[in-house]
Amino acid sequence: MRSTAKLSAAALTAGLGVTVFMGGNAAMAAGPAPSDSAAATKAASTQAAQQQLSSFFVRYERQQQGQLVTDQSVTKAQAAAKAPRLEGSAQSVYSLSPSFVKGEANAPVATFSYMAIGAKSTTGQQATMWLSKSGKSWKVWNIASGLDEAVYPAKAAGGTVFTEPQIHAWYRLANGRVTGLNDTAVSSVGKSGVTVAAYQRLVHTRYADKLPGSQYQQSGKLGGFSPSTGVSKPAPDRGPAPALMALGAGGAAAAAAGIVVARRRRVQG
Repeated sequence: MRSTAKLSAAALTAGLGVTVFMGGNAAMAAGPAPSDSAAATKAASTQAAQQQLSSFFVRYERQQQGQLVTDQSVTKAQAAAKAPRLEGSAQSVYSLSPSFVKGEANAPVATFSYMAIGAKSTTGQQATMWLSKSGKSWKVWNIASGLDEAVYPAKAAGGTVFTEPQIHAWYRLANGRVTGLNDTAVSSVGKSGVTVAAYQRLVHTRYADKLPGSQYQQSGKLGGFSPSTGVSKPAPDRGPAPALMALGAGGAAAAAAGIVVARRRRVQG
């Protein structure tokens, strides 16, 4: 589902993307209320959000054509021609929890990061809008090419879907087992998956020495990490993957702070 180069409109900083990790203390930390999905979907449907999405699609198309997009303006007519439409309703995206990686007692496997909703343009581009809550309102803080963040969470089927973004893996947690939903995840945990305890040992081996405060972070080694431990076929190197950042703030704050985990080429929205 995901291409090697993924465009993102969160910021134009070193061609890197943003992923948020927040703490919790359950098998899967509680996410937003059901009403939040409707509220996030409504926020993505506003005129301002749709204009932002249209502009993204124009720039995305230019990038696909090999054009330099950073300094090019988007006219109202060009944006209107994209006539984007939302695909379904907003989905909850959960990401691997640093406390779980550390091995803390009763730590959640993953915690809620943001809401995501897919969109398509009339000319074939696909993107996902990421939304975080600011006060009582949901706001778009990033738009990324592709539909992974909207499609995979919809595959919960009685469990909970989460991502290990460092290797672009998507998993389902159900009945005490972690199973893979995409090829990278299957390579990580095998076709039949692993127990939660086994998965915790796996990610502890991969990332425990790269958490905030680690020597890895303090030494400034923020790039070139492509985890292969426990993966039968290593995932392609997708660029820098710095320490997992344990945050208490929402996604917009993380975007503003420039928190990054994996290379995501981006266009300005």
